[in-house]
Amino acid sequence: MKKSRTKNSAINVSVAAFSKVIYVLLSFICRTVFIKTLGAEYLGVNGLFTNILTILSFAELGIGNAIIFKLYKPVADGDIERQKTLMRFYKKAYWIIGGFVLVTGILVIPFLNLIIKDIPNIWENIAFIYMLFLLNTSISYFYTYKRSIIIAHQEEYVTSIVDLFATVIMNIAQMIYLWLTHNYIGYLVIQIISTVTANIIISHKANKKYPYIKDNNYTKMTKEEQKGIFNDVKSLMLYKLGYVLSNGTDNIIISSFIGVKQVGLLSNYTTVITAITSLLSTAFDSLTASIGNLNTIKDRAKKESVFYQILLLSFFIYSYFGIAVALLSNKFISIWLGNDYVLEIYIAAALGFNLFIHGMRYVNYTFRNTLGLFKKGRLMPLFSSISNVIFSIILAQYIGMFGVLIATGLTRLLILTWYDPYLIHKNEFKTSSIRYYRTYSYYLIVTAISAIVCYMITKSISIQGIIGFILNGVIITFVVFGLSILATFKLKEFRELKEKIINTPLNKIKQLQKKGEK
Repeated sequence: MKKSRTKNSAINVSVAAFSKVIYVLLSFICRTVFIKTLGAEYLGVNGLFTNILTILSFAELGIGNAIIFKLYKPVADGDIERQKTLMRFYKKAYWIIGGFVLVTGILVIPFLNLIIKDIPNIWENIAFIYMLFLLNTSISYFYTYKRSIIIAHQEEYVTSIVDLFATVIMNIAQMIYLWLTHNYIGYLVIQIISTVTANIIISHKANKKYPYIKDNNYTKMTKEEQKGIFNDVKSLMLYKLGYVLSNGTDNIIISSFIGVKQVGLLSNYTTVITAITSLLSTAFDSLTASIGNLNTIKDRAKKESVFYQILLLSFFIYSYFGIAVALLSNKFISIWLGNDYVLEIYIAAALGFNLFIHGMRYVNYTFRNTLGLFKKGRLMPLFSSISNVIFSIILAQYIGMFGVLIATGLTRLLILTWYDPYLIHKNEFKTSSIRYYRTYSYYLIVTAISAIVCYMITKSISIQGIIGFILNGVIITFVVFGLSILATFKLKEFRELKEKIINTPLNKIKQLQKKGEK
């Protein structure tokens, strides 16, 4: 069993990494065809409705995470009866959620005119387009419970492969259809067909691999057991709401106060950022399990040491990509789509700042989760998100899109950046969090200096096009990593991290040599 789990984990990670690369490439190709055939206003509608449905996804409340967590033990123990009980409860819960999202989504239709400041110049009915988006989202909820049993058996690669093939075929079909017809409705219908098909296939595979989940003879869950699950959900609910408000409101606010076309222009930049974060998350996800194992030991000093090593690693990676987004994204958009789709430099700077703040939270988020510190400080993400919405609305009326974007980064910086490390240091490391604040401030200052130096140098380069983009990228790479190393090479965590990076591959080579000698 242990070997099988290890093998499945390796397959899961490999398939997930490969899938993300394909998704990134397809997203750029498909978006290019979308823009060339339909234009920025359709792109804005696409981004806006996606955000509205992100808000509605709050109805899920984290039930999926709670149920999958509950499934791990009966799966490990081979307790089929318990799995059947949980799956029936899960099915009922998700059918209710799917119905709620559908009904609530329909109730939003009369308010679309308030959400969209300027109705885009398109021939299709806005409400009908929204209904297609809503249908596509709602369908997924009715099948989600079948995915959970596969995930609980550590065979997530099965769903990943099905989703990958469905996405590839869907995108190819959408691109061909758009190129031939320039019709948005058909584009959305293809998306719905793909969603339904992928979920039916996954449902069939779940039934085939675990036929007992279809058995109508099962033990009903007691009220005490249901109460236990809902207690877990309560702890996750505030985090879920905080996430939804933080990530699902920017486009709605921009559409309401500035215009839906601006949502479309911004979505090109967020596609670039999503590609970056998606690929980086693959690398960082491999650390999560290691951090989880680390947090099972009693050596607090070692935990704290690893914490600061990962914070330093996050600084190196996200200061670079944050500055690259701020200074290179306009050039990339110009090469990719043309100057008509380029936004102001300060918009790109706000996006780069948000990426840096988001990435620097990785170590806090991961340690808090693996230490189980859900209940402590669970109101802070919600408080941060509500503050974000309030400040975004206020600033949108004075400084437009920049105000909406900068409000997101600043609220995260001023609220979540200090509170999570405080919890971790107080409850686990049993040390003062002042070291963290001092270190984080230092990294923030170094990043700001690096950004200014890069801006001054690249601003003087007049070469345009791909050559100019590459040249600017090389300069930013050398400047950012050069200044980062210069600013941190004397730190204890720098030396420790350097030793790990050098020694890990050397140790693996030595192990392989020993095996060869045997």
